[in-house]
Amino acid sequence: NERIQEHACVALRNLSMHPRCKLQMVQDGVMEPLVGLMRSPLEVIQEHTVVCIRNLSMALDNVVTIMENDALPPLIGMLRHHDPKIQEHAAVAIRNLSVHDECEAKVVSEGAL
Repeated sequence: NERIQEHACVALRNLSMHPRCKLQMVQDGVMEPLVGLMRSPLEVIQEHTVVCIRNLSMALDNVVTIMENDALPPLIGMLRHHDPKIQEHAAVAIRNLSVHDECEAKVVSEGAL
């Protein structure tokens, strides 16, 4: 149900703002469902999901796991979204991913620039 997905995304977005939750969420496997939700046809779900990934990507310890869960291709796709807020959140998430030495080359080779 899309309404339940939206509420779940809002809850995850809120949790992802708290420093103690950032690592725990990724360790507990939140990335796979978030990557799937980025492909939702609903813009509100896309926005909440991209913001959540942006927040999670601020913790350097999460970056490799985010990349391993194939979050980069949908984030790159969001750079062409018609909503500038979603574009901005995706750009910040990609920037956060690119600062990690192991991920920098992949960000470039995937076409994020």
